[in-house]
Amino acid sequence: MSRDDENKSLENVLLHGNPNPERIGCPDREELIGLAVRVRAADDPLWLHVAECSSCYADVRQLQRRHDVRAEELARPTWVMLAAAAALVLAASATWYWFSLQSSNAPPIVAKAVPAKVLDLRPYAVSRSETVATPGITLTLERTVQSVVLVLPVASAEGEYLLRILDGNLEAKLSSRASAILQNGDTTIANELDLSVVPAGRYTLALKRDPEDWRLFPVEVK
Repeated sequence: MSRDDENKSLENVLLHGNPNPERIGCPDREELIGLAVRVRAADDPLWLHVAECSSCYADVRQLQRRHDVRAEELARPTWVMLAAAAALVLAASATWYWFSLQSSNAPPIVAKAVPAKVLDLRPYAVSRSETVATPGITLTLERTVQSVVLVLPVASAEGEYLLRILDGNLEAKLSSRASAILQNGDTTIANELDLSVVPAGRYTLALKRDPEDWRLFPVEVK
């Protein structure tokens, strides 16, 4: 099979192999524009979503072909998950490289993958409101900027979650929003957390998906 035939075959799979007519978990327009013009790194988790969502893939390809993408469209503020699990980076990089070939003849930029910190919440019973789940182990995070992947408890739903790190008085030391996706039977959240200004100590990781209650998990920042 020639290189052109291989490209056409891959294009067909990405366009039609993963239909998502309800646009579940899809990023907004500004994020798609960022992907189309390659201002996002190869390990950005949005590339993984595009690789598994034919609707978003079609949108990004259409944006790449446009000639009227305005600079102000790229400047609008938007929250975004900046890191994915190391196990997902290769798949994301492959999709990014594919778009690179389609949009530029320049040599591809190869991003170095940094392993993410994985916090497995599955051993914890579902805990809500003021009660913290305690399975006998404590989750740990470092006092730095780090990529974190949360493996949510069994049967956790996909969608947008609010994430907070709470101190002993249940006051938020860090707050972020991120989207959970279901893949290979596990619901996961990939996000970048900046704990460099959070003092070392014991905290509570709080997660909430509307209209559900908060889920609380013990975490230690070292």
